[in-house]
Amino acid sequence: MKTYDILIIGAGPAGLTAGLYSARNGLKVGIVSKDIGGTVNSILRLENWPGFKGSGAELMKKFYEQVKKYEVDFIIEEVASIEKIGKKFVAKTKNNELECNALIIATGTERKKLKIPGEDEFLGKGVSYCATCDSFFFKNKDVAVIGGSDCATTSALALSDTSKKVYLIYRGEKLKCEDINKERLNKKKNVEIFYNSFPLEILGKEKVEGIRVMSKGKKEDIKVDGVFIEVGSTPLAEFTKKIGLKMDNEKFIKVDENMKTSVVGIYAAGDVTNHKLKQVVVSASQGAIAAKSAYDLLSNKR
Repeated sequence: MKTYDILIIGAGPAGLTAGLYSARNGLKVGIVSKDIGGTVNSILRLENWPGFKGSGAELMKKFYEQVKKYEVDFIIEEVASIEKIGKKFVAKTKNNELECNALIIATGTERKKLKIPGEDEFLGKGVSYCATCDSFFFKNKDVAVIGGSDCATTSALALSDTSKKVYLIYRGEKLKCEDINKERLNKKKNVEIFYNSFPLEILGKEKVEGIRVMSKGKKEDIKVDGVFIEVGSTPLAEFTKKIGLKMDNEKFIKVDENMKTSVVGIYAAGDVTNHKLKQVVVSASQGAIAAKSAYDLLSNKR
């Protein structure tokens, strides 16, 4: 069994920042995650990280390269469960048991599904949750983007540069995104926004051929070759069940201003927490706070 002063679960902006701060404080650090970068990798245009302009994947690569300069163990696996054994915590993966004195959970979120006919059947055949990954396949084609958040509008904007036509389908009356994205969308001649609308079914035989929507009380079929789903996220915290962390009604982990959870020795940071502003810069700052709180706890124990 590998033993660490601090174990960080998740390697997005929160987890990598926590790892950086913990390593610089001289702690033995392990970072366990199924990937590097998390959902930030799917951000096509990251324009609100101060001093940086590029894709989310590019920024996460810089994070990772900086952390790798320190003696930090990276275990590329998914954590199945965590539990407390004596005064220590143990995280179990498929192939490892990892022991630590303090734990930071920074697993982020996963994309929500529409749960409509055709969604699962056409995954990879026109249905996508990642415009960054799949926009290339829809060059000069018609696509639909479902959602009205910043993620949905940035995806629609990026797709508008390569796709022939982009339909943005949103159930609300006003988009819930930054004003600059609204202005950019209004200038795009190949973007059409459907307000007060929601998808009923994704249509096709062997691949996506269209989408059926309820728009202002009427059903309408729109011919598209691709459907990009951007309707929010759910926290990746199922593996914490055994430890009994307190969560809010949406299953986000409750933390205080020091990123402390309801269990002493366990901290959480980033999108998996109940903090309302889900942004890369917020996740990174929470990772730093969690690392400092954990270090203070461990220092007092020494």
